[in-house]
Amino acid sequence: MSNKFRFDTKDYEFNKSSKLGVYIIHGFSSTTYETKQLAEFLGNNGFHAIAKNLPGHGTTPEECNSVKYNHWLYRIKEDIATLSSDSKKIFVIGCSMGGVLALYAASQFPLNACIVGGAVLKFNNQFTIDFTNRLLCRLIKTRNKKKYSGKDLQDKIKFYGYEEYPLIALNEMRKLNKYMLKNLNEINCPALVIHSKADRLSLQKNMDIIYNNINSENKTKLLVDKSHHNLFDSNPDQELIFNEILQFLNKN
Repeated sequence: MSNKFRFDTKDYEFNKSSKLGVYIIHGFSSTTYETKQLAEFLGNNGFHAIAKNLPGHGTTPEECNSVKYNHWLYRIKEDIATLSSDSKKIFVIGCSMGGVLALYAASQFPLNACIVGGAVLKFNNQFTIDFTNRLLCRLIKTRNKKKYSGKDLQDKIKFYGYEEYPLIALNEMRKLNKYMLKNLNEINCPALVIHSKADRLSLQKNMDIIYNNINSENKTKLLVDKSHHNLFDSNPDQELIFNEILQFLNKN
């Protein structure tokens, strides 16, 4: 794996003795590389923080292409149920596709709060996702991330996880998004929605879609200026993001 692609095969758990459980979910084709720092930070601040690789992640693009989105749903439900059995409070945090999965968890469990960062419900290239990739993903199964991003962005975006997008799995993400867009109104728990103006991979309108369609009475937006898409990994706004997350969790 190239050093330019931030990759981690490990699962992480911090401060296991705490009764305040936080489950943190990484993004599509990424790994716990992007969530470890937040998990460690929250562990150091009184929370039992868990960051795990989703099925098909931290392995190979080929394995990721063999996974259905229901496998992601089953894994997070299983993990959150296990965490809740030993916790007084449960919080779920997700980045990118992990944010969509965090929303799913909030629609299924009586969470104390849900935090979503850089969620991708609508894509920059929605037509390609809905039609071209949907029709061709079983013929063209992977595509280099840099080529997929366009020449103007290839040297500006920090890439995480696989060097290639697993395109069959990307179609599964499309199905997940379609499901969640119809079920955002099932979410009632306190919610913090985070986005960056500098995000090149997620449209800012995703923040508004979530905020305007969930039924949470207690909901907050945090729009930062400089962070890249992977909001929880090292970036110029990381301290602000981490402190806002900690404050939000402590309030709920």
